Amino acid sequence: MEAAFRRWRMTANVRRLTPDDAENARAVRLEGLKLHPEAFSRDYEQDEKHGLDEWRGRLASRAWFGGFVDGQLSGVCAFAPGDSSKTAHTGFIGGMYVREAARGTGLSAAIFDAVIDHATGLVEQIQLTVNADNARAIKFYERHGFRTVGRMPHALLVDGRYYDELTMVRAVSSSD
Repeated sequence: MEAAFRRWRMTANVRRLTPDDAENARAVRLEGLKLHPEAFSRDYEQDEKHGLDEWRGRLASRAWFGGFVDGQLSGVCAFAPGDSSKTAHTGFIGGMYVREAARGTGLSAAIFDAVIDHATGLVEQIQLTVNADNARAIKFYERHGFRTVGRMPHALLVDGRYYDELTMVRAVSSSD
């Protein structure tokens, strides 16, 4: 699925990423991990070690969506269904990151809508986690129909500080 839109004199589109996008997807992901370590469970140092072959595999094995602004990858988000018969009805969203210059433009919503559209019909519900201190992200997810179902205290430890994470869920169906 490809979506295109114009806002604030920029041209943007959203599409599912392919292994050919590995270099750019890796760069955006590493930027997010480096600038906002409290927002992700993975470490910059951990992911920096993964080369382009690893990234080609990631893009082939999970549904990664990217938002392009004027031809440059400016945001990413990943989706994967549960990996067993017991969890196959639940999909998991992760790795949501949009570069600073593209925030507030609608690109985040376009990427997220593409992920939800992809998940609809594949799973019954979608789950994600978010830093409990990130009010902007929580409101964003709530606008997209997610509700908080739990809180994990001290889920992340970054530079000696603990961060709680919220677990949020949204039902999806072909009528969403």
